[in-house]
Amino acid sequence: MPGNFPGGMPGMGRGMPGMVGMPGLNEILSDPEVLAAMQDPEVMVAFQDVAQNVANMSKYQSNPRVVKIVSQIWRSSI
Repeated sequence: MPGNFPGGMPGMGRGMPGMVGMPGLNEILSDPEVLAAMQDPEVMVAFQDVAQNVANMSKYQSNPRVVKIVSQIWRSSI
């Protein structure tokens, strides 16, 4: 897996919940900005929460780091 995360992202077991088979995942995870953001524990927790239920994004509207990265990932996957 790109970004030196064999078997998945840190703290996420063997993959990313809600992203199995997501088109463009390799491209998304090769983006240096996305990889750097995924090292931030706060961003990872928010991302996991939103990946399980997109409606949870409302919880993070006041966090520009989370909004930027989650929006970027979702735009890239469409």
